[in-house]
Amino acid sequence: MSNTVVPLVIAFLGIVGTLLSALMTQRLAGKARVKELDHAERQRARERRHETEQATQEAVLACYITLNTASLDYHSELNNFWYALRAGRVTDDLRSRLDDARRGHRARYSEAQMRVPDDALAAADKVHRSLSRIYGVLKRLDGNIPPHHEGESLEHAYTQIAELWEQLSEMRRIMRASTSHPHPPPGQPVPQPPADPGNTRRPTSSPDGQDP
Repeated sequence: MSNTVVPLVIAFLGIVGTLLSALMTQRLAGKARVKELDHAERQRARERRHETEQATQEAVLACYITLNTASLDYHSELNNFWYALRAGRVTDDLRSRLDDARRGHRARYSEAQMRVPDDALAAADKVHRSLSRIYGVLKRLDGNIPPHHEGESLEHAYTQIAELWEQLSEMRRIMRASTSHPHPPPGQPVPQPPADPGNTRRPTSSPDGQDP
């Protein structure tokens, strides 16, 4: 009887071992597959976060560029309007250009309020308020409207225009620092400050190149 049972037991154990081996191999392969899928999912999640962060940074940078450009345009139009107002040569075209620059800046500033970090927004808000004050003074002088504050004059307006340059520079510095751009990005104009008004705080020449 032992001669019959032993081979059967050996065969049975062999079959069981084969089945168990296949089962273990399958389970190990399944675990490896799950681990591989989990790793791939984490990698995709990291890539999605990176893409989102990159898109956000690019959107903020684009907002900075358009806001800076609009601020410089507005500042330039205020400066041009000051020259024309002092020379008594304000035209409807100049008024229209100034109002267009104001609207353009307000649109870019409104966009910045929804996108940029707090420190950059604080600098942009300071510039926005200064631009608005100067605009109000020049428009009241143009329309012969009584001043809202004591001391409003062409001289004081130009002082504000000149001082605003430092605020614009500080705004750009904060913007570049927040995006790790120590220098203006390619294609961004490098602005120049207005002419030194000299001891009288007046410009030395008008926008058309003629002496005032």
